Amino acid sequence: MKINTNGINFNNYNSIKDINSNATSLWVKNKKSMKDSYISSVGLNQYDEGKWVKDTYISSVMLDLINFEYRKCLETADSFFSCGIEFEKSQIPDIDTKRCLSIKEENNKIVFDEKKYYKFIDELGKTHILACAYNRLSSPYSDTSRGIVDDTSNEISKFWNMLSKDGTYMSLYYSHDMQRKLLNGAGIKEGFFSVQVGINKKEYYYSNGIAGVAVPKTRYDATYNMFMNREGIFDDFEVGAVFKIGGEEYILSSDKKLDIPYGADIYDIEYPPRKVSY
Repeated sequence: MKINTNGINFNNYNSIKDINSNATSLWVKNKKSMKDSYISSVGLNQYDEGKWVKDTYISSVMLDLINFEYRKCLETADSFFSCGIEFEKSQIPDIDTKRCLSIKEENNKIVFDEKKYYKFIDELGKTHILACAYNRLSSPYSDTSRGIVDDTSNEISKFWNMLSKDGTYMSLYYSHDMQRKLLNGAGIKEGFFSVQVGINKKEYYYSNGIAGVAVPKTRYDATYNMFMNREGIFDDFEVGAVFKIGGEEYILSSDKKLDIPYGADIYDIEYPPRKVSY
């Protein structure tokens, strides 16, 4: 008996146990006929004696379970076990790049959803795959468990993971040029942007100034408030002095204020000469 489970939606299941329970409920054991029952949703055979044995491949549904719920699997050097199902790592296929989403902004926001695959294409045209599970990006567990190491995938994952939590020290790990390359490649434009991986989300200001590329929005707000509201901050400059901020010119008013719009690149600033003291 072959059971048709075409159109199965992995997101309808909360765990490996759920999908195995669903498959088991569809299987009818016939002791007299001793026939195999093939469950196409998981790509495994179950014989009459009640033991799960491997087929020649693992379906995309099981592949997703390995990558997105690997903490619920028991693992040996060669095999995975879960809820009575055993499958060997040699059965694990590569992830089809057609299933991977591009890393692209929408409204200057980057969002990596749980239980999704993403792809990064390097300068040589090679595709590197990332998986989002447990609120972090990483190389797919189906690859790392087989000993497949992709340093580029790991570095790109680390970049977005850091931004989703705290990008304050990004410059210790990624040059300014690399940060701009990755942000520009995802379509991020200068100004405010955000990065979210699972439930982790942080907001930043994309700057061309001295404070770094991805400036936490909280820091930007504090600096902007200082420029606009702190008394005496521009006392060392003459009235009418010209400041260049983000490529735009701003003139110091008679009350020693600058009319800087919120969202200007306040870290990309050129100061005029200070007053001469005698």
